[in-house]
Amino acid sequence: MPLTLEIVTPDGVAWHGSDVDAVILPTRSGEIEILPGHIPLITILEAGAVGVIQNGKEMDLAIDIGYARCMGDVVSVLTEAAMNVEKLDAADVEAAKDAALKALEDAKKNRLDESEIQRLEAAARVALAKVIAKNRK
Repeated sequence: MPLTLEIVTPDGVAWHGSDVDAVILPTRSGEIEILPGHIPLITILEAGAVGVIQNGKEMDLAIDIGYARCMGDVVSVLTEAAMNVEKLDAADVEAAKDAALKALEDAKKNRLDESEIQRLEAAARVALAKVIAKNRK
């Protein structure tokens, strides 16, 4: 029986698919691969690439930090942000990462409000996750 994968952000369902052969998750202890029949699992996720193997084809999605739950043959990912990077240009992704890291560095130098620094850190994490997901192949 194939897996069902759902990736949910505060804005709603970012990605949903059935007939998924395998899911590769970026956990704090490294990447893990979930196959049909996996034991129940709850884990903390790092920002990075979620690999989805469906009908023999692999695609990568970039996610921010979050949690994953594997129960039966359903894998649920709860994250702050998620994006399919397949159609993004690698140079644009790299430029966005550089801009996000520079903005974060400037904010820390100028001692901006802590909430603004946290927002910029999240943007930098997502930008790095996009780079990781885009360069995975």
